Amino acid sequence: MMVVFSGGGTAGHFHPARNIAEALTGEMPEVRPYFVGTEGRIEAAELPRSGYPYRLLPVAGLQSPLGAMRRSGGGAGRLAGIFRAVTGNVRALWLLARAVLRLVPDFRRRGAAAVVLTGGYVCAPAGLAGRLLGLPVVLQEQNRQPGRTTRFLSRWATQIHLAYPEAAGGLRGRARERVLHSGNPIRPLPPTSERDRDDARRALGVPVKGHLVLVVGGSQGARKMNQATIDILQDDMPIDNDFVLWVTGRAHYEAAEAALAGVPRHRFRIVPYLEGGRMYQALAAADLVVSRAGAMATSEFLAWGLPAILVPLPTAAGDHQSANARALEAAGAAVHLPERDDLGADLDGDRLWSEVRRLLDAPGRLSAMSAAARERARPDAAREVAAAIAALLRPVPAGAAS
Repeated sequence: MMVVFSGGGTAGHFHPARNIAEALTGEMPEVRPYFVGTEGRIEAAELPRSGYPYRLLPVAGLQSPLGAMRRSGGGAGRLAGIFRAVTGNVRALWLLARAVLRLVPDFRRRGAAAVVLTGGYVCAPAGLAGRLLGLPVVLQEQNRQPGRTTRFLSRWATQIHLAYPEAAGGLRGRARERVLHSGNPIRPLPPTSERDRDDARRALGVPVKGHLVLVVGGSQGARKMNQATIDILQDDMPIDNDFVLWVTGRAHYEAAEAALAGVPRHRFRIVPYLEGGRMYQALAAADLVVSRAGAMATSEFLAWGLPAILVPLPTAAGDHQSANARALEAAGAAVHLPERDDLGADLDGDRLWSEVRRLLDAPGRLSAMSAAARERARPDAAREVAAAIAALLRPVPAGAAS
């Protein structure tokens, strides 16, 4: 039984598809996942190592002519921006139609039983091909604010799995009737015995006693967050009871090392990236995390009951990271700290560390945030989504309807 999975462009869309596929094959060993993605994005790098069959097709996203006009300045620049957006959209629609026409016979030949979509424009062709073949179409939306592709395909979806219950408000009325609040399909948590705080700190080489602040901006890092962290460490803001574990992102690591050359390392440690189990050790060890507000990262913080200061990426599509941060702040699990405040001041070390200290000096609030995070967490989301998909695939037993 072949099930199509499509979602990508970014890790936040591709990894949910992979995690659901792994959970579904655990639920139904007869399922054979088949991935559809696009060239030049994260799935093109990761799928060859996955062992799953896959197909990559050229696809492009649609652009807003108004947005292109605003970005292009005035006069002739605006006209040129609109022209580029319109011609880009014509090409995107042509690529979409061509991809759908290629996938329909492909899915039919392979005997596709369902299509599972986890967002990004790369999943639109698979969704439309599944619709044309009359297959069950399952959507999984990671963010508080549903993406454009999710909103478009939701009208035909059999199931719509949401990580944020508030996201239902961004869907059309009838689509809301097919919503399931399943959470984000993060990687399975390690056994309880491997989540010990002190053991995790020893393994990471950080102090067992005192506060540990984890600063992480993703695999590529976050420029303004990183500069604010440099300011904090250069000015020796962490006091005797504080320690900062800073994950710079691979692209920022050398610059961070150069900026902190000669600064004593007794209050911090910097690393370019933490893979898999090492990141889980960091989450187990930390008292507080400072991070972007990507959906998958914040879902892992919730699963670990880790209070967070969220600094959304302001250029994220549709400003969806700000929507994520505001929703988690309203739930009491995080603090939303924009890169630019209401007075127009940019994030700097003083502003970031004052927020960190305000929380570290209020252990009661940290405990309340941790409890709110666990209340919001859905650590078994991948299995829940997989079980719901399996229910679509299994034949109804004879006589069950009566």
